[in-house]
Amino acid sequence: MNKKIDNLIKNLKETFNDKLVSVILYGSCVSDDCDDEFSNINTIVIIDNLEAIDLKNAYGAVKEFSKNRLWGLFPYHKNPAPLFMDKDEWFNSCDVYPIEYSDIKARYKILLGEDVVAPLDLEKTNLRHQCEYEVKNLLIKLRQNYVINSNDKKEIEHLLKISSKSFFAVFRAILRLTDENIPFEHSKVIDLLSQKATIDKDAFLSILHLRKNPNAIAKKDYEITIQKLIDSTDEILKYVDKIK
Repeated sequence: MNKKIDNLIKNLKETFNDKLVSVILYGSCVSDDCDDEFSNINTIVIIDNLEAIDLKNAYGAVKEFSKNRLWGLFPYHKNPAPLFMDKDEWFNSCDVYPIEYSDIKARYKILLGEDVVAPLDLEKTNLRHQCEYEVKNLLIKLRQNYVINSNDKKEIEHLLKISSKSFFAVFRAILRLTDENIPFEHSKVIDLLSQKATIDKDAFLSILHLRKNPNAIAKKDYEITIQKLIDSTDEILKYVDKIK
């Protein structure tokens, strides 16, 4: 991972020179929670006065870094391309992406340039609205994917694994609404949320374990696990609705 990041930074510096404001690493790969199979190397590149030609010029800098894979309706990216943003756009987007920005603030490392993360000011009202939207979206996607793949055990297994990434991201955001100190470990996040909302804790722990152990959930139990996730997501939505 370090070699890939070092090469990316070197190429970005050569491409943008003084226009390069900041390069940010964020997410699980900032900490010891980085998983070789399920953790993306998430990076953000902040450019002063970002233009279309800058994006075209960046192709060479990110070509080797980015290797993408897509799985069904739940995309999974191995080393997704860096997110490029204009400096002014970065600071003006807090109200649009409060979940993403709160996650970045929780775990980030400035690889190069200015610390543009520390000054961010996030409003809880915006965070609650996005939490409600994301939970509803998760429920819809879970149903939609199950309709398409309900007769394919392999696809259902993959659905359970990949959807867990989205669940845990939303769980952390919901807990931030309650002024909790958010643990990084997924199992502790599940435990903390289960103390506040009526969720099936064991079901979420099972899909967490499934990411590393294909036998964590018996294939005959896939259907009941999907139902538990749907029921729990519905309960989480009710909980978020009650948060002022």
